[in-house]
Amino acid sequence: MKQFIKHSVVFAMGVFLLVFMGLLLPNNNPVRSVDYSLLKKHELLHENNGSKLILTGGSNVIFGFNSKILQTKLNKPVVNHAIHAGYGLKYIVEDVFQYVKKGDIILLSPEYSHFIDNNYLGKEPLLFSLKVKPNNIRLISLGQLLNVAEFIPKFSFDRIKSFVYNKLKPSKPNKNEIGNYTEFSINEFGDHYTHWDDKNKNLTLYNFNGEVNMKVIEFLNNINEEIEKKGAQLILSFPSICETTYETNKNTILKIEETLIKNCNFKILDTPEDYVFNDSLFFDTSYHLNKIGIKNRSEKIAFKLKNEVK
Repeated sequence: MKQFIKHSVVFAMGVFLLVFMGLLLPNNNPVRSVDYSLLKKHELLHENNGSKLILTGGSNVIFGFNSKILQTKLNKPVVNHAIHAGYGLKYIVEDVFQYVKKGDIILLSPEYSHFIDNNYLGKEPLLFSLKVKPNNIRLISLGQLLNVAEFIPKFSFDRIKSFVYNKLKPSKPNKNEIGNYTEFSINEFGDHYTHWDDKNKNLTLYNFNGEVNMKVIEFLNNINEEIEKKGAQLILSFPSICETTYETNKNTILKIEETLIKNCNFKILDTPEDYVFNDSLFFDTSYHLNKIGIKNRSEKIAFKLKNEVK
């Protein structure tokens, strides 16, 4: 029995050390994921000292705007901070909050799933963002850590496999051959743009029915108070979504809208129906618009923001 316990402890320590090693390994992939565009987005936020419009949320935002249209129509600098809904709304908002300055307007467009269950605390993609910006670990609460704990072993082993593969088969990146979802896929505003001239792919549809988590509303109300203390403004806008996914989840979406109207202390710019577009205007998922859809949404948002941006 003692031998069994001893061997079990040694095995567990070995697994722990392997997982820990995987977390520490650098990303040696010649073409890194779009998560690494966070570094460029932070630079953009830091460099723009004057008041600006900051777009943030999940991938409905990075894949949903032509910021040049907004900047031209509103005569105000625009930075698209968004990357992935899987980071969780808490992390997304607290990350951008570090860069908010007096006079800024933060246009927040969460995915609907952020309001359901504990999705606002993040999933596996949060680990990718922390790999990109390790010092953001200070933003992570115990609740977030517990929510992503199940993904850590797989994430670590995938890092090890990727590191070994790239060591054995090294290659140099060629930006002219790089497609979508990479750190090079964003333009000077932070928008994902490399898919704009691509044909639509098979559309991934979503089902996110569930109960609204009031902790999300409480979190947003609290962060709004902190944003106001900085002399900035938080505005919520509903995400773009394809008709099919909207109809599937309509009851939940309307419940989310009703809960926000009754309980939030910040401005709501629009309604969910404003950005329900035909499936043909989406690139590959229910939230990712194609070039035509992006133009339509950007022009709609610009019109609605006219009275807010000064």
